[in-house]
Amino acid sequence: MEKEQIQQIVNILTEKVDLYDKPIKEKWESTFPDYPLTVSPILCIVGFLFAYIVIVPIIRKFISNIKNSLNLGQRKYEEDMIYLHKYGNVDQYLPSLSPFCLKLEAYLRFASLKYTVVSKPNFDLAPKGKLPFIERNGEIYDDSSFIINWINDQIDFDPDATLVSDEKAIALATKRLLEDHLYFIIMRQRWLTKDGYKFTKTCFKDIPCFVKPFVLRKIRNNIKNTLYLQGIGRFSDDELYEIANEDIKCLSNLLGESEYIFGTQEPTSLDIYVFSFIASIIQLPYDYPLKTLVMNRRNLVNHCKRIGHLYFQEYDWDFE
Repeated sequence: MEKEQIQQIVNILTEKVDLYDKPIKEKWESTFPDYPLTVSPILCIVGFLFAYIVIVPIIRKFISNIKNSLNLGQRKYEEDMIYLHKYGNVDQYLPSLSPFCLKLEAYLRFASLKYTVVSKPNFDLAPKGKLPFIERNGEIYDDSSFIINWINDQIDFDPDATLVSDEKAIALATKRLLEDHLYFIIMRQRWLTKDGYKFTKTCFKDIPCFVKPFVLRKIRNNIKNTLYLQGIGRFSDDELYEIANEDIKCLSNLLGESEYIFGTQEPTSLDIYVFSFIASIIQLPYDYPLKTLVMNRRNLVNHCKRIGHLYFQEYDWDFE
């Protein structure tokens, strides 16, 4: 924009201020001669956003620490109840937008454990500042995979007991494929594509509308930087499609014609992991290349439906 155009805009704003509140303008300019009143609305907006995004969380953290140190505002726990802190459900589509939160909640049901979802998860309590985590009898446990190991130890639960050592090794490698590779492909699709971001931003209902664009933009930029450093963000769309196809093909070949991976009569832990990531791809209500890749692998689709009907009957798994 040319300098003359900028000056015209400044003049218009100045005229508007003169029309509505000339005494205030004169008082402002006599007090702050170096800062014209025309910039004050911008300063106010910037100041408000800075306070909301930076200062308010610091104050909340400070107050939370005081409460915790004085044992104020502590929840009255039901003995032995598991309190699950997770990202909320995605309307009628998924219990959580996060495959890690979905995985943990599915595993809690898989292990037949009673739990309560915390309606407003407290990030201040999260040891690593991430969801999901759980509370039980006042103790906090974090990281979905560590929590699953803790569950197995607590109730002597081992869904992989029938697997031989080779199968357990394959299961671990596949979990790493899901969590350390396919997950980042999912994140790129959700946050860095037009259709993906259009839907994803509707899932953040609890963020006040007047700051939501700024908060989501910050999240999106952080994810973009993370994906670039991780590597997935450096590939073209065509290259990424080829990479994703290899992941999905691997999962499909591993499942084969069996109802459950490794041909077991009952699900193993890997079935829960695979369900959580596949559901996170195909349960969202719009079409995109990664979803098409999975939908073309009918054994993965049927496996997802099977696990979904077993543990999340309140959701619709009869999609096509």
